Amino acid sequence: MKRLHFSRVISIVLIAALTAGPLAAQQKNPPAAETPKLSESIDVRVIGIDVVVTDKKGNPVTGLTKDDFQVFENGVEKPISNFYEIEGKTAAQAVVTPTPGAPAAPPKEEINEQLRRRIILYIDNLSLAPFNRNRVFKQMKDFVKDAMRPGDEAMVATYNRSLKVRAPFTRDAVQIQQTLDAIAGESALGTANRSEFKDVTSRINDAQSYEDATAIARAYAQSVEHDLRQSVESISGLLTTLAGVEGKKILVLTTEGFQIQPGREAFTLIDEVAREKGWQSSSMLEAMGFNANSLIESIARTANANGITIYPIHAGGLAAGNEGMTADNQQATSYNVTSAAAANTTESLQLMAEMTGGLVTARTNNFAGAFKNIIRDLDSYYSLGYRAGTERVDRQRELEVRVKNRNLRVRNRQTFVEKSTFQEMSDRVIANLLYKTKANDLGILVKVDAPVPANDLFRVPVEIHIPIDNLTLLQQGEAYMGGFSIYVVVGNKDGDMSDVSRKSHQITIPVTNFTKAKGKYYTYTLDLMCERGLNKISVGVVDDVSNTSGFDKQQVIAQDR
Repeated sequence: MKRLHFSRVISIVLIAALTAGPLAAQQKNPPAAETPKLSESIDVRVIGIDVVVTDKKGNPVTGLTKDDFQVFENGVEKPISNFYEIEGKTAAQAVVTPTPGAPAAPPKEEINEQLRRRIILYIDNLSLAPFNRNRVFKQMKDFVKDAMRPGDEAMVATYNRSLKVRAPFTRDAVQIQQTLDAIAGESALGTANRSEFKDVTSRINDAQSYEDATAIARAYAQSVEHDLRQSVESISGLLTTLAGVEGKKILVLTTEGFQIQPGREAFTLIDEVAREKGWQSSSMLEAMGFNANSLIESIARTANANGITIYPIHAGGLAAGNEGMTADNQQATSYNVTSAAAANTTESLQLMAEMTGGLVTARTNNFAGAFKNIIRDLDSYYSLGYRAGTERVDRQRELEVRVKNRNLRVRNRQTFVEKSTFQEMSDRVIANLLYKTKANDLGILVKVDAPVPANDLFRVPVEIHIPIDNLTLLQQGEAYMGGFSIYVVVGNKDGDMSDVSRKSHQITIPVTNFTKAKGKYYTYTLDLMCERGLNKISVGVVDDVSNTSGFDKQQVIAQDR
């Protein structure tokens, strides 16, 4: 069972020394000239958008072409440069508009990568009642079996005041099903939450004054808001670590929580009681002081920034909002209160789904149908792309996709972040630390030496070998020049991670030595300062000229000799 933490507690000290095999003499003191940049559009960045198109009844619409769509970024229409339709296991109608001066890249490679699916099953045990959760699990197990195909991977994470990855990404559907069976036998805090609200209901009904009732509701709302903030931090942290994971990514969120207005049902109850007892009530005005809309939106925006579509499932089904409110209470809870409780969680899930292009399942017990809809989305959609501008900053932007046939409906992520090179590489090097990835176009190789005690930490010598043939070097007079940047992150035995550290380095190889360099490795050495125990080291390298990247990771046990 793997626990993820998101605090940054490990110190990394990068102490770089440079060698390059037989070229070491030429590389010890490289010139300070700026690394050359290509003026041609080698770094052609395409903003990709997956779009689901349905008719008014929700049936998928196929056979559309690029000319049927319009894409807008921050309200400005963008020409569609990349387009293909996914139907089942294949892609059709692939169109990639060539860019003058850019290297030809066959769209098939891009499409094949996009067809790989990553399914994240997130179980919010903090809010779930065991019976409701396990009822969803019965259909979820069938979904895993039916949805996963060769190359797909799934993972299971639970939250119960702490996040735990119960099954890391795997292609084994049986392992995922067995993990769900194990979770089904465990407790969940949803029952305690219901008991808490029953107590709040009783105390508000028995309150002697409006002020007393309001104080009870306010304390309850503050408690719910506190739990919500922790839940948001947890799920957002997980989504962030998935940024560098490649392929189409969806998150199936099973929950009965994420109140968009913490405590709404308690303030609604005060309004009911106030009418019975003749109090002057402004409880709904009090309720407006608890607004979690921005917190819920932050989840969706984080998902969009990291290419993840959210499919929320409200496990309460048709009984959402009613559990624990009428069965053994001293008096029945009104329809207004139960409706407020149900809407309080379903509205937030609807918002997450709409903003990320997913579908919400709420106020229904047809969970089998819900999972069939998710499979339908995975098997039938359009991939649109447009070329990014020259600015590459970590800034949120709005997206809108329209179909010219107004009778059709579209779903897609509504925001995105065009990440800087630093942020993109940081995401990918973290993903390389936490998950299995094979992204290594640059062909780098990382080797670590035995840790050496250094006060309370350990110094770990690291060598990064980069094939010279894979680097893009440009002739500048009497030398070939280029450069690369190194990204490093370290994780310890407790799952804590360091901040990502970056070092840039320039390469100069005299023309007379260039032939000798062919087939050799350029070696970059550095020292890491790590904590005692098991440490995992993830390294990413990006060629500053061609933007080709490579990743590798190693683990080391730091202990006294």
